[in-house]
Amino acid sequence: MNTTVGVVISLLLPLVIMAIVTALVAGRVRNAPSTSAWKSTRDGVQFVVSLRRWQRVLMRVAGIIAIAVGLLLFLSALSGAGETSNLAMGIVGSLFVVVGVFMVWLAHGMARLRLEVTPDAVFAFPLAGAPRETAISDITELTSRRSSNYGGIVAKTAAEQSFSATRIMLGYPQLIDFLRERRPDLVIPDASWPLQTPARDGR
Repeated sequence: MNTTVGVVISLLLPLVIMAIVTALVAGRVRNAPSTSAWKSTRDGVQFVVSLRRWQRVLMRVAGIIAIAVGLLLFLSALSGAGETSNLAMGIVGSLFVVVGVFMVWLAHGMARLRLEVTPDAVFAFPLAGAPRETAISDITELTSRRSSNYGGIVAKTAAEQSFSATRIMLGYPQLIDFLRERRPDLVIPDASWPLQTPARDGR
């Protein structure tokens, strides 16, 4: 019985923590500045949609901590080589290092992740590689971004995703206003309205 309770608690605790963190972040975003200060890379850009600085910093710090813990576990395993428990510790330490390095790389890529919006197109900059241009006139549908705890919007062209943004990104309210103005024929999903703005009949 105690084992079952422990398993249930271990499964529910991360969900509760995630819900609390999501609520706190959403509440903070409602009262925080929503305009991105990111400098555009091309002429004619009206505004930029980018991640907040603390998101990149948090990812980088978490990655560095994971690397440090992994190295500590790996070195501890080396000090007692030959024992099964130390072998397992070494494997876990190696995994921590790999995950930590990936998180640091991801934080570096997050600094590049953004949308540059011009009067006629949106340029989406991925974690790596060349930006993707989407003409505003080519957008066929706007759907909510379900993969994010904070919600967001996904623009599709010919049934494929073209670009997306989350509701906690800087410049997101401007993006929604821009899409409403340039493409009034497209419906804004209720779950995609900015945190600073209540949903208004899908428009």
